[in-house]
Amino acid sequence: MICLTVSIALFSSCGATTFDSTITTPMAPEQTVPAPTPTGTLNDLMPQLVTVMTTLSSYIGPNKSGKTQSGKTEQLDLINALWSAIETDLIIADPNTAESLGRMVDLSTLAVTANRPADADKAAKFAGQVVAYFLNK
Repeated sequence: MICLTVSIALFSSCGATTFDSTITTPMAPEQTVPAPTPTGTLNDLMPQLVTVMTTLSSYIGPNKSGKTQSGKTEQLDLINALWSAIETDLIIADPNTAESLGRMVDLSTLAVTANRPADADKAAKFAGQVVAYFLNK
């Protein structure tokens, strides 16, 4: 019984929390600058997409010096912006190519979110083949 009384007294005697309402900390809204929407034809934008995808793995994993570059999110944003710019026209021109290239864009996203540079390399390799086939038809 004494232990219970002492425990209650100890727990209830903790210091009170006070809030100073005169102190204000303004919360700055997080500002993100959207990537500019790429413009151009399929023949212009598809090779750009492959080029950006080719560099993506260097932003995910360490390079030859053992360091990882920052900017993988920006690279992925650019990939998605390029894909958004060509997707509709590509679906109209060649739905199979659009489906294949769309899967490679999805694999690029997975590579960034799962931190797997090998997936980025795989996406770039196959995207390059798909684009080369489409442009050489």
